[in-house]
Amino acid sequence: ALARLGRALGEPLPPYRPQYSLPAFPEIIRVGNLVEDGRVVTYLNRGGVEWHSDSPGSSRPPGLSLLYCLESVLPDGGGETGFASTVSGYRALPAALKARLADLELVHSFNTFNDQVARYRASAVPAQKGRLRARNRDSLDPVVQTHPATGERHLYLSHAMVKAIPGMDFSDGMALVMEVVACATAPHLVYKHVWRPGDLMVFDNRGCLHTPFPYAYDDYPRTRRLLHQIITGGRTPTP
Repeated sequence: ALARLGRALGEPLPPYRPQYSLPAFPEIIRVGNLVEDGRVVTYLNRGGVEWHSDSPGSSRPPGLSLLYCLESVLPDGGGETGFASTVSGYRALPAALKARLADLELVHSFNTFNDQVARYRASAVPAQKGRLRARNRDSLDPVVQTHPATGERHLYLSHAMVKAIPGMDFSDGMALVMEVVACATAPHLVYKHVWRPGDLMVFDNRGCLHTPFPYAYDDYPRTRRLLHQIITGGRTPTP
């Protein structure tokens, strides 16, 4: 049912990390902390709060992400997913900061992000090589864009995926990016979703940033989390 819904809403993208695909449904990625026969079978974020969009690196225009909860047993709490509107985030920026972003572009790189994830302590995520690495292309994206469906101005940035900032020193540029992220994800602009089995979240990768919040993921099986994820792109490939 989830696969059918994904196909109805867009073009399901090939999985970024196919080792976590659901058998028989390669477009569905398992997210959480489940272990089978001593092997981690779900993608687990150990990096803490990383506000991002799921779409950089795709060969198709940004589309939707679907997250469906099957298990969520977190006795110590945590584990929410935070969502922040990129439209409201842009509107919340001071005028001087908006002016600094007028022509700013970012080079987003999924490989840069995945390399970082692979280096986290006790990470089970491998660095990608060969054809899989080559498939994840870099993208040059304006930070401020106009949503094609609504005509609204919105932010488009994934700070952990930033590889370069043309025309700026990288450290100075990242300081600017993080200032924007801090403004756009101020607590009063964030919705935190507490997962229950059966919950389905569908969100626009242009229209919002999202992030997982930490939980006691190493305390398996007392702590158990399993989500199924599909990322879709627009049906027209990017030139």
